[in-house]
Amino acid sequence: MSVLVFSDAQTAAAAAATLLAGQLIEKPSLVLGVDSAPALASAFHSLSAMTANGLLNWGKATVFQLSERVREEGKASLRSFMDETLYGDLSLTNGQVLAPAEASENWADSCHSFEDAILQAGGMDVALLTVGPDGSLLFNGPEGEIAPTTHVELYQGDKIVTAGLSTLMSAKKLIVLMTGPEMAETARNAIRGAVNSNLPASMLQLHAAATFLLDEEAASLLG
Repeated sequence: MSVLVFSDAQTAAAAAATLLAGQLIEKPSLVLGVDSAPALASAFHSLSAMTANGLLNWGKATVFQLSERVREEGKASLRSFMDETLYGDLSLTNGQVLAPAEASENWADSCHSFEDAILQAGGMDVALLTVGPDGSLLFNGPEGEIAPTTHVELYQGDKIVTAGLSTLMSAKKLIVLMTGPEMAETARNAIRGAVNSNLPASMLQLHAAATFLLDEEAASLLG
């Protein structure tokens, strides 16, 4: 585990994108897991800019979108957000992006199929993540049991199909972006505190190749 601190949120996001870009350049057939949180929008923008400038080629990459909203009238899918903020700019084909099902007659089978697709791809080389102010990872919140693999989670009133903690920990490398003053206490507890199931993000301390990227505001309580 390593912790990098940057002067501001935009610089931290650009650094996260640069780390990921280096992984893609080193391995063009990169298998990427990606969080669909709006907090990663700046990092997505940096990746899009590097791609537009010809620095990155995603033609051989595979992207696993690690969460998806259960289909519900009036609510947009997470895939639509990702199409607008990232996938379209990377010119990814439908076959290159895999996400959990939005609807299913058998959720256990659907969740297993998503896990199996990750295994069939050889596992994730790297996952790009953020952490919620409550310490959540993806949509694995602090309340209730921590599910190890892909499952349906009720999070803040939304039903979400999300990868579990073991799924994340199986990635070879993790890039974790946390920025803003509202993340200061969470960052301290997640990085310096005891590993605790009530703070899912603290589990990332156990990953040998996790890199946390923070701005000075988020890092203000690290000491």
